[in-house]
Amino acid sequence: MQKFEKTFQQAEKKKASSQFNDAIKFYLSAQQLCGNNSDAKLSCLLALGDCYRMVGAYEKAKKNYERAHKIAASVSDTGLAADSLVGLGLTLRGMGKHRDALKIFVKSQRIYETAKDKAGLAFLLWAKAGAYRIKGDLKKAIETFKRTLDLFVQLKDKSGIGYCYCGLGGASRIMGRVEDSYKYYSEANRIFVKLRDTFGIAYSYCGLANATRMKGDFKGSLLYFKKAKQHYKKIGDKVSFAYTLWGEGTAFKMMNKLEDAKKDFLDAQKLFKETIDERGLSYCELSLGELEFLKGRFVNASALLKKALKRAKGFSFGIEIKHANRLIKALKTGKGFPFNLP
Repeated sequence: MQKFEKTFQQAEKKKASSQFNDAIKFYLSAQQLCGNNSDAKLSCLLALGDCYRMVGAYEKAKKNYERAHKIAASVSDTGLAADSLVGLGLTLRGMGKHRDALKIFVKSQRIYETAKDKAGLAFLLWAKAGAYRIKGDLKKAIETFKRTLDLFVQLKDKSGIGYCYCGLGGASRIMGRVEDSYKYYSEANRIFVKLRDTFGIAYSYCGLANATRMKGDFKGSLLYFKKAKQHYKKIGDKVSFAYTLWGEGTAFKMMNKLEDAKKDFLDAQKLFKETIDERGLSYCELSLGELEFLKGRFVNASALLKKALKRAKGFSFGIEIKHANRLIKALKTGKGFPFNLP
């Protein structure tokens, strides 16, 4: 197992520095060296699930978490069984299946609470809060993020604190609390820069960009979007990069740079299709519909907005349903465009 340990540690180093695609290669090599060791197999499967999820390869992440859960259940390792469920839930959440994710989180939460695993529970609640945000239950999302933040503070987990601030920043922005959003993302950015967490830095820069955009400082937001894109490119995270493109496209739209906006929206849409991110696709349809309106192509605009509404209703995206209805109503009156969607 010496060769396995060496290869696995190489993978862990790559993962720790947010080099997820490189880490995947090492984990796959380590997996070949596991033999019949179930602990080693579990470690590889869970790590592969995490890395695939972080770069937006959701189908591969899902398969690895499901395999990990099967092995963990067979050897009665309830802790790792719960960890695999959380990973699976996060993957489904990323695909827009927040209802399925929340059902899975209930199962893992019971396990962590029974085992009095405070670290596991904190991570689970952070994941759950994000699912509430996607569902559109912002009040519950913020309450859960704050409860999670308390746990991470108790655990003295700076990374966890940073990611809670990012979650609070996103939910606050959608609720219209833009100053709070900027404050939370700024705190997160300070933490992640100290930790040298490339993903966290990128995430917080994207959040700062969107908060700045919502303040009406579109040129300022473009500087933050540029920084976020630079860091996401290092990671190879297609999903987060796509959301960054969407935010940047919205800033261009508000500046009346419609061709630049269209390019960003189409590039984001392509990545969302690759990663099967239904919420992202809904956002792109809404934004492309707006551009069609601004160019005077009302029939095309109507078709795109209705498509976005249908997708949002199909997946119960509460916020996106509201955005779509608002835009469709504006289309009928011809007033209100463009919208600086949060």
